[in-house]
Amino acid sequence: MNRRVEKYFPDILKMVNKEFYEEIKGQGIPSEYKGYISTFGAMVIQNGLIPALAYFEKNDANEKGNRKRISNIVKNFLKVKGIIKINDNKKLCQYLSEEVQSKRMVKDKLREIENKVIDISIAIKLALRTFLEEK
Repeated sequence: MNRRVEKYFPDILKMVNKEFYEEIKGQGIPSEYKGYISTFGAMVIQNGLIPALAYFEKNDANEKGNRKRISNIVKNFLKVKGIIKINDNKKLCQYLSEEVQSKRMVKDKLREIENKVIDISIAIKLALRTFLEEK
């Protein structure tokens, strides 16, 4: 395991446990979320951080799970670690877009956050695997 992922894992595990508390105590985490997190990392690498977040933060009435829960864990982790300063009611993709467009955040900083988000997504994937899957 990558050292950064190893460093993030304990906090991510707590956040996953908090986000999916009801599911963990009940039937288990629905398998859709394991698919969502697998897709998330690949989307960040292929499309970039902001487009991937935009996709994961949108509402889709046809999906069984809620992809936003994955982006919420990412957003909360970045906020708790002091990497970003974001309001709770603002979407992460919106925040990052505004910061880059207003020149408050340079592209190198965005790339740094993107690399951290990839490591965070790996830690979330590992954390989801530690809990029982819904039957």
